[in-house]
Amino acid sequence: MKRLLLVLTIFCLTATVSGQIDRTKKPAPKATAPLMLPKIQRAALANGLSLMLVEHHELPVVQFQLVLKSGSSNDPPGKSGLANLTAQMLDEGTAKRSALQIADDLDFIGANLSVNATEDATFTSLLTIKEHLASALDVYADVVLNPSFPEVDWNRVKKSHLTSLIARKDQPAFVASNVFGILTYGGEHPYGQPSGGTEASVDAISIDDLKNYYSTTFMPNNATLIVVGDVTMKEIKPTLEKYFGSWKKGGISTAKFPAAPKIASTQIYLVDKPQAAQSEIRIGHVGVARSTNDYYALTVMNTILGGQFSSRINLNLRESKGYTYGARSGFSMQREAGPFTASAAVKTGVTDSSVIEFMKELRGIRDADVTQKELEFAVNSIVRRLPQAFETPGQISTQLMLLVLYDLPDDYYSAFIQNNEKVTVKDVRRVAEKYLDPKAMNIVIVGDVATIKEGLEKLGYGAVHAVSADGQMMH
Repeated sequence: MKRLLLVLTIFCLTATVSGQIDRTKKPAPKATAPLMLPKIQRAALANGLSLMLVEHHELPVVQFQLVLKSGSSNDPPGKSGLANLTAQMLDEGTAKRSALQIADDLDFIGANLSVNATEDATFTSLLTIKEHLASALDVYADVVLNPSFPEVDWNRVKKSHLTSLIARKDQPAFVASNVFGILTYGGEHPYGQPSGGTEASVDAISIDDLKNYYSTTFMPNNATLIVVGDVTMKEIKPTLEKYFGSWKKGGISTAKFPAAPKIASTQIYLVDKPQAAQSEIRIGHVGVARSTNDYYALTVMNTILGGQFSSRINLNLRESKGYTYGARSGFSMQREAGPFTASAAVKTGVTDSSVIEFMKELRGIRDADVTQKELEFAVNSIVRRLPQAFETPGQISTQLMLLVLYDLPDDYYSAFIQNNEKVTVKDVRRVAEKYLDPKAMNIVIVGDVATIKEGLEKLGYGAVHAVSADGQMMH
């Protein structure tokens, strides 16, 4: 009987609450919850290697991320791909371990090591359970401090890399992005060269080049070691001193960034892909560096323009017109001014129409204020994604990498929500007018020239230029 009365009581309460809810109206979002971020602790080894530590004691694991402030931007002329290949070779052998021994030693203790290079940096990461911390660090430090670049492994890595470059030339998306970079930045600017190199540049790289690149960039005074996990500074610093203390300082090779060529007027460049069912489109110009004071306003503006599924560009080209599965835009904000790019793969028959719609949206966000509703939706989308980026040691270390790479303050994430919420409708219009110039953009398209050229010539951007898959003008 008591159980029956309880069930009836719950039913009545539920019915009462349900009766008070107007289900014809969409519930309003709640206020953004405050974000409690982990404390960042800083120290340095005797050799100058900077340390950043965030304690994370939920699991007995430790994530290490070594951030070296040198990447493909440091590649010498004619040898693009050098930083990328040096990163690939780092765990291919050391003075006391072969590639197989490195893999076996890590596999035996369940640790994971990876190395990769971007335009601005090289990252060497290690994930290990705390029980095997010393064994994992022994391998990790050996790989970072003592690579031997064995010839037999270099021949294999180089051959594999060349094969992948050849295969990528058949991928329209890869070709479009490569050609866009070359035309936008020119042959002398690091951002104008593919970070993985070209067939010619990779073929020109030798083991001596790898060793020289390593010796002029891999130094403790050019690096920060991020540690996130089940350790304290008191226990980890002496351990790191033991394994990384022998690393010697030195003079660092710096990247050179010549001026990018000026775009006098919007031009269309075509790379022929006969009988292609789709056209790969890239539209844009040089953007801004991560250090810009307009970072937050630009991020909000681009979120509205083409930075999320519900952006103007995607709603137009995908949802309204059905030209593509997805269209987007974005600023690649790097240490130097990276590109602004709007992009999509569209059906061949609507290539010219797609360009029209892209340019319409690029002009539209400059020519009129966005709505308050668009602004609030974009800001909420940005700030409410932040907490999930701090759930695991790996995610936390990734966020700390950005602080290191772009010299951001330790309280950057603490002020992140407020700084985004300060952006106004007028700010969005201002940065769109300042940083987007639809009258001076490169439009690069990889597609079936025989089908799409005539329509593109009628768009009013002058003669359509034929370009090779390597970004060279054709006559």
